[in-house]
Order: sequence, then C-alpha cells, then structure tokens
Amino acid sequence: MKKNLSTLVYSAIGLISVLLLISGWSIGFAGGMQYMSLSSVSIATVQSGNFTQRVTGYGSLQSQNQRMITASSAATVDEIKLRPGAVVEPDSIILTLKNPTLEIAVQQAMANVHNKKTNGRKLSLEQQRELLDQRSRLSEFKSEAELAGLQVEAEAPLADAGIISAMDARRSRAKAEQLKERYQLEKQKFDTLQEVHQEHLLILQEEIQQAEAEFSNATNQQQLLVVRAGIAGVLQRLPVSLGQSVNIGEELALVGSLSPLIAEVKVPQMQVRLLQPGASAEVDTRHGIVTGQVLRIDPVVADGAVQVDILLPENLSADIRPMQMVDARIRGQSRGQVNFVDRPVGVAEDTEIELFKVDTFQVATKVPVQFGKASGQQIEVISGLAPGDRIIVSDLQIENSVAQLKLTQ
Repeated sequence: MKKNLSTLVYSAIGLISVLLLISGWSIGFAGGMQYMSLSSVSIATVQSGNFTQRVTGYGSLQSQNQRMITASSAATVDEIKLRPGAVVEPDSIILTLKNPTLEIAVQQAMANVHNKKTNGRKLSLEQQRELLDQRSRLSEFKSEAELAGLQVEAEAPLADAGIISAMDARRSRAKAEQLKERYQLEKQKFDTLQEVHQEHLLILQEEIQQAEAEFSNATNQQQLLVVRAGIAGVLQRLPVSLGQSVNIGEELALVGSLSPLIAEVKVPQMQVRLLQPGASAEVDTRHGIVTGQVLRIDPVVADGAVQVDILLPENLSADIRPMQMVDARIRGQSRGQVNFVDRPVGVAEDTEIELFKVDTFQVATKVPVQFGKASGQQIEVISGLAPGDRIIVSDLQIENSVAQLKLTQ
C-alpha cells in the first residue's frame, strides 16, 4: 500500500513539472511570439516629404595652392632646417644644398665678366688714341688742301697777266685737286673708322652682357641651393635626407597653403551620378563640421571609387590643416513626396527584406518591406510601410522563424 502511494506521489510530481515546463515555454513563445524588452530595441517612424539623397565619403584635406620644389642642379643635401608639419613663410629656409662645381662656375663667370669689362676699357682707350691720331692727320690734310686752293686763286690773275707760266698754274691746280681728294679720302677713312670702332664696342658690349648673364645664371643657381618655401603655408613633404645626392628635377619638398583647403573625398562610383559640381557638403574635420562646396568630380574611376574635390571656406580654425583625414556628406538629388525611414541595420539599397512593424499594443509583426535609395542614415521606402508606421531598426539577433515580438516595459 505504501509502495503504491509513493509511486503515485512521484507520478504527480513529474506531471506537475511537465505542466510547468509547457506553461513556461508557452509564456515565452505563445503562438510564435517572443517577448523582448522595449529598451533593448531601436524603433523608427516612417516619414513622408522631401527626400534628399546624400552621398558619404572619406578622404583627406589638401591645399588648393601647392608648390613642389625641385632641384635646379645636381647637389648634396648639406643641412635640413625644417621638417614636415612646420608652418612656413615665403622666405622660410627649408634646407640647404652644396655643389662645389657650381661654386667654381660662379667664380669663373665672375672673372669672365671682369675680364670682358677690362678689355672693353682697353679697347675704348685704344680707339680714342687712334681717333686722335687720325683727326690730327685729317686736320693737316685739310690745311694743305686749303692752302693749295688759296695758291691757285692767287696764281690765276698772275697767269692771266703772263707773270707766271700757264704750266705752273696748271701744276698748282692739279696739286690743289690732289690735296682736296686726299682730304676727302681721309675724311671718309675717319668716318669709317668711327663706325668700325662703334661696332667693336657694340660687339664687346654684347660679350659683356652675355658674360653677365652667365654670371647671373650661375649666381641664381647658387642661391637656389638655399631652398626656401616660396609661399606661406605648411611643409607637407620632405622626401630627402641629410647627405643625400639629388639630381636636376628631383623633388626636394612640397609646400601647401593653409587656406583655402580642399577635401579630396572618395565616394562609391555607383553614387557619383547623384552629384553635381556646386553641391553643398558637410565635412567632418574631427575639429568640427565645415560646410563646403563640390568643386570638381574626377572623371576617372579607381578601385571602385571616384574622387570628389570639396572646396572649404577660408579662415578656418587653426586646428584644421592639410593632410588631416575627413569624412563628408554630400548633398545629392532631392525628390518630394517620398516615404523614408531611418536605415535599419544591415539593409542595403534597392532590396526587399522582412522587418518587424510595431503596432499600438507594442506587438511587432514581421512584414515584407521594399527599400529604394539610401541617403546617409535614412533610406527610401518603396512598399510595405506607410507614413506613421513604426519599425524595429536595430539588430535583434533572433531566429528567422520568429514572426512576432511582444515588447515589454
């Protein structure tokens, strides 16, 4: 009797346990419904109105005005005075180079100029002396010709009177003519000599100018061994090291202005069609949000992305400098009377997916929703939802078989 009573008690306890287990399971999953805390999910409301598509991208700030400094001659880096990141003025010295061959060329060019000028002074003195001699001879010839002419005039009446012979008169006239022609010839020689001297001086002057140009060029080359920034801004790149040999045209430094700045942003190639030059953009510089304007859209696609240049306003904060990493949200096309909602986790553009729609009784039922284009943190609703509907947009991490959720306080 006691044995039967014990068996009956154990059977009752087992039955009660099974009933409690079934009851507990049904409380959590009654009719495919799972209970979940309201505070553990994020809910968004479908809105209707103007839907502006925004394209996001990332990149870095660059100077709109940049100056690349290259080596004007083969040289060796002798001293580095500034490093990348340094703020510079146009006359700031970045580094100095050394070229012994160029130093010798400067000295030789200077000596050549000195020699040319010395030769010019010597030639000028020689020409003056030669002209003085020639002028003296010309004066003598002129006097002789004039005296001969006077003699002919004086002998003419005497010859007519028969005082002197006609032969002597003709001889005097011939001599006068000869002296006159000789004077004219010497005068032509004197004039020609002046022209020749002038031409010699012009040639020598050209040689002096050429020598001075060579000296100036060598001096300029020597001065360029002291590398200056050239513009106000910041030293962005210095690809050389102390003692390094550089060749003509090799990059020495890159200097960029601090203002204005351009945000060079990479955006997905499929979204570039939404953008136009002049569109506004919000650039997160890590030191605040700055509003800019699309300046240029690169026509070339690289690695599935397109570069968009955004011009930032001038007079930015001193904390905003070239080479900083930035994020950007660029204003794209805008349409009216569009249903949209905060973008659920894991939802892509132009896809259809089942989401939980929440009713007034805090019961969420899984419904199919077709989405369109995305704009930043929002996405267009094509079908499945109406304005005012609420959906769960957070990641639930539940089984796909769950069709309903009961949200509890």
